[in-house]
Amino acid sequence: MSDRLGRGSVLLEAHCVSHRFTLPGGQPVEALREVSVTIHEREVVAFVGPSGCGKSTLLRLLAGLIRPGTGDIRYRGRPVEGVLSSAAMVFQSFALLPWLTVEQNVDMGLAGRDTAPETRRKAAGRAIDLVGLTGFEGAYPRELSGGMKQRVGFARALAVGPEILFMDEPFGALDPLTVENLRAQVVDLWLDSTTGVSTLVIVTHSVDEAVYLAERIVVFGTNPGHVREVIENALPYPRDVRSSGFAAKVDQLHAILTDTLLPEGERPVPGGTVRLVPLPRAHVSEVLGLLDHLVARQDGSGAVFDLAEGLGVDIDRMSAVIHAAEQLGWVTTPGEAVRLMPAGRALVGRDAAGRKSAARDRIVEHPLFVRMLGMLREGDGAVEDDEVLADLTICFPFTRAAALFHTLIEWGRYAELWDHDSKRGRLVLLPRHRIRASMSS
Repeated sequence: MSDRLGRGSVLLEAHCVSHRFTLPGGQPVEALREVSVTIHEREVVAFVGPSGCGKSTLLRLLAGLIRPGTGDIRYRGRPVEGVLSSAAMVFQSFALLPWLTVEQNVDMGLAGRDTAPETRRKAAGRAIDLVGLTGFEGAYPRELSGGMKQRVGFARALAVGPEILFMDEPFGALDPLTVENLRAQVVDLWLDSTTGVSTLVIVTHSVDEAVYLAERIVVFGTNPGHVREVIENALPYPRDVRSSGFAAKVDQLHAILTDTLLPEGERPVPGGTVRLVPLPRAHVSEVLGLLDHLVARQDGSGAVFDLAEGLGVDIDRMSAVIHAAEQLGWVTTPGEAVRLMPAGRALVGRDAAGRKSAARDRIVEHPLFVRMLGMLREGDGAVEDDEVLADLTICFPFTRAAALFHTLIEWGRYAELWDHDSKRGRLVLLPRHRIRASMSS
């Protein structure tokens, strides 16, 4: 094994890349806008950020699996045309064919190349040995643990002798102990110059994983996907997760991601003059559960990542719930913390009927609900689903209108503002709100 001598020349770069795609329902989604990223020889780069920020899309663009809408991808200064032959990809799913043995699954990576059978056999055997699966060549996937299956995925990628190894959430389906072991193995494989792998590019949701693996961490923002910040990580390999330096780097990344997930500029205040924003996809029970959890804490607050870990909730899910609670004025998010507001504390202290009443008072002040109530009253108490979806698409062109509509239905029903007639495909204002509307007119 030989240590890397430091970052080399530019190997791969994305220049001003933007990319859009269309959902099955015909709705356009802007995945990336004006993204520029440079990847060097002999380095490990991690892409982190919330779901929907375009991390995996950029990975596929760099690998040549898809072409950018605008901008260009270059390998050693030349435009990438088609799949990048000097790269290989490891996915979250093991993607093994159950009727093939370990050796046969690894050989699949070489099958599309003009390689002699004996050369392929030797390459597959060497890759299997590199990932520690010697002796399991004849085993079938059903006979392997999750960690061993993912090692087969790594071996299949290594068998083609890639210069660049792309990894898209490669440990997402594995248990924590297996993940810890495989992360260390990935570092060892990269440090071993005999593998031929010069550069690793990994997509991950895990802050610890990014700090453990990467020398540079690219933090993405959303709506649309863009590069928010690039962090240099000079911690020496192998990295000690218990060291103060590791903890400091994790805290730094936490702070940046918290600001990415809960940006100051996108916090509407009920009753204030603010731009129209979509309500996050968060259930009523989730938001009320967050408030109950916060009120039980001594100071009514907690760090975003601590709350997610303590409640066993994915950080993206946690951020959506916090966003919704903040839009309704029940929490605030100074720095990295989530803090219960007086209105949130008052709501939690009421019985079920009182909670619903207090929630209704907040919901009817939210700009999006004000708009929806206006549409219903203009429509004499009812509005067709298609009309609502069209309006949401116009207001929020890069948000999934159907998902937002379902969220509005749920919250409106809870607040007893409206009901939804699924058979007739229409939203219906409840009688007492019709009476209020006629009195006000």
